[in-house]
Parts: sequence; C-alpha cells; structure tokens
Amino acid sequence: MSSTLDEIWIFSKDGIPIVDFARIGGVDKSLLGSFISAIKVFVKEVSKGQLRSLNVGNDKYTFTTCVQNEVILVCKSPLEVKDKKIQKITKIIADIFDDMFSLEDINNWDGDVSFFEKFKDKVDLYFKMADL
Repeated sequence: MSSTLDEIWIFSKDGIPIVDFARIGGVDKSLLGSFISAIKVFVKEVSKGQLRSLNVGNDKYTFTTCVQNEVILVCKSPLEVKDKKIQKITKIIADIFDDMFSLEDINNWDGDVSFFEKFKDKVDLYFKMADL
C-alpha cells in the first residue's frame, strides 16, 4: 500500500465484500460494505447526487464505481491527503478493475476471492512502481 492510501476495499453494489487491501484488517468488511451501500442509496435518494467521500475522525473514505456501476471502490486515506491525488489513484484502480473484469464476471462470481488475485497483484505492482 502507498503512503497516500491506508486501505482499499471493493464491494458489489449490494455491499458484498469482493477484494480488500487492508494492512490492519480491523474493519468488519461485511458491515462496512452494507453501510456504504446503504449510505450511497440514501444520498442518491435525498440529494439526487452521488456520494464521493465521507470524513470519519482522522480518515477520509473516497468512493467510486466501476464495472458499469455494479462495483463500489472504497479508499481510506488520512484527511491531509489532497482530494485530487486520491481521485487520481482511485480512477487508476477502477480502470484496472474495469480492464480485468466484465459485468458478466461480476454477475457470475461465485464468492471465491481467489478469482481476484491477479487484480490484487496488479494493484500491488502499481503501488510498488509509484513508490520508486
């Protein structure tokens, strides 16, 4: 993981955890996924807009979608990291995911997270190259 992002999670639009890059792993992914899915629906209903980020304590959670809005990418970063930098990184990660997986892949996914190992490897490589 980079110094810019602390953790990354990828959820189905229904909040089901798909992949995570968590150093600490103290977050209940199912609970987080359900919360994010519910809050995105709430924001869309109330404001007709889209939730892009949420500040909690000293952390910022940034959201983006991929695979035709069927997948939610969530990145946790320190508050002091600039939004523009986080948006750039989340776009790159979402683009990698979009390039590797189709809507059919997501809809037919059987819950086995090993299916996403090559994606995790590519993202790990991205962060290693970015740190050079």
